[in-house]
Amino acid sequence: MDLWLGKRLLQLSWEEFGNSVDILYERICQDAVKPDAVVALARGGLPLATALAHRLELHDIRVISVTRNAGDERYAERGAPKIAWVGPAKDDWSARHLLICDDIAGDGGTLTAILGQLRELGAKSIRSATVVCNVNCQNRPDYWAIESDDWVVFPWESQK
Repeated sequence: MDLWLGKRLLQLSWEEFGNSVDILYERICQDAVKPDAVVALARGGLPLATALAHRLELHDIRVISVTRNAGDERYAERGAPKIAWVGPAKDDWSARHLLICDDIAGDGGTLTAILGQLRELGAKSIRSATVVCNVNCQNRPDYWAIESDDWVVFPWESQK
């Protein structure tokens, strides 16, 4: 089954991104476990992590760089996640309720890789939020605002 159908392009506006943040915030607030730190998966998760950290009144924002796409062009080839810990150091992740933020869950591979590593570091709980979840995603995030079956262009990305 193809992950991206290649039939249409979903171009999100800043207004649609803001609406998605509102939806995610409401869903996160309904959960019994409240995050005490937000984890941005860079690059795409930085805008969502920042917006949700403000809404949730959290100052503990962490960053992990994850690279999967071979380039920035549409329908770029994807590989295994390459993970780089930006901050804080790996020994400062335990005993926290973490909320991982990314722009999209395509096949779920990025979230799966990060979840495994964060569990090993002793996080109390881990939830994940994405703006978009692909309809064919195998490992879905806990929260998402939009479901799509094709390539998504976010407002912070090049519109080429």
